[in-house]
Amino acid sequence: MQQSSRHRSADVALGYAADHSGHGIAYAAIGTGTGRTVVRLPFGVPALPALDGREQGYAAVATVGGYLRARGFTRVRIRLAEDAVVDDLNARRSVPPGLTMEYVKTRCILHGFAAARVERAEPIETRDLETRARADVALQSPAAA
Repeated sequence: MQQSSRHRSADVALGYAADHSGHGIAYAAIGTGTGRTVVRLPFGVPALPALDGREQGYAAVATVGGYLRARGFTRVRIRLAEDAVVDDLNARRSVPPGLTMEYVKTRCILHGFAAARVERAEPIETRDLETRARADVALQSPAAA
């Protein structure tokens, strides 16, 4: 009897937000072909204000990637609204020195999949997820208390 390798695939829309200290929330809508679920995942990253939140995007992608790997997914497509993060992770340009470590961490997680793609999402795919993440971050902020 011939064994076949079964690959679990996920199509993910990702929305995220983080506060000025780098504490963030990622919401991922995960489609598997048999269903769709939304998960809320906290993440943390050193805040680098001069880099327009790209470090937050890397951390959100890495967090979702880790979540998917832990659940046995081997092929993933992650879509997010940040062009700069998508371009960086697809090696379309050089990464600023301040982002190098977060970039390497994220690429290592993505390389752990049999196939992983990071793509630009249409705003309608991520708008609600980003809104939920911003609301959660605002609620957790000390200024909101």
